Amino acid sequence: MARVRVVLNRPESASNVGAVARVISNMGLEGLDLVQPCDFRTVEAWRMAWRSEDILEQVRVFDNLESARANAVYVAGFAGREGRRVEPITPREMALEIAALDEDAEAAIVFGCESRGLTEEELSLCHRRVRIPSHPRQPSLNLSQAVLVAAYEIFLASSKEPASKGPGRATAAEADLALRAFREALLEIEFLPADNPEARFVEWRELFGRAGLSSRETRVLLALARRIQNVGRILKRARAASPEREGSD
Repeated sequence: MARVRVVLNRPESASNVGAVARVISNMGLEGLDLVQPCDFRTVEAWRMAWRSEDILEQVRVFDNLESARANAVYVAGFAGREGRRVEPITPREMALEIAALDEDAEAAIVFGCESRGLTEEELSLCHRRVRIPSHPRQPSLNLSQAVLVAAYEIFLASSKEPASKGPGRATAAEADLALRAFREALLEIEFLPADNPEARFVEWRELFGRAGLSSRETRVLLALARRIQNVGRILKRARAASPEREGSD
């Protein structure tokens, strides 16, 4: 199974960071990445990370979420709310998808800050949107509890017979490049609305994230995007020139 890293985006509580470090040790995950964290190098964090101090000592800190998950071939973002256009999957479904990845691949499971979670923009940087089912009386889980649920499902899935593997996935950074080009191409031919293109493009992101683009497929998508953009520019020039031709007749 892939090497799974937990990414905490702007965590606000040092004790939660420590508790998550312990979860990572409990479930045998790869390590912990933090984006713009609170001051987590405290006694409380080390106390909560009981017998998992090595995870805290090897934490990687990033300035933004985009760079934190750039090398991952599979990125799952956790959200407590339903998506407007994208249906979330469960942690169990996510774990089975991770279990099917190559052993040398890197996966990232991303959690937002305790008070606000992940924004829609931050979720757009993830291949899959995951929601943990819970009772409506109290649907909100503590951050470390949410990480434990996800990590437990990954641990269980890792012990099962692996599914047949396809071609290796592209990294998130490679997929970003291809998806940005494809988005611009769809704008060029006016397939996406100019005023709010991301609201419609989120479904394309989810489609490609679910499919899992390989490195070769990202290059194919880039080539397709360039061709679409070229055709779009030609059509725009033709439309702009047609009134002039009509006036000269």
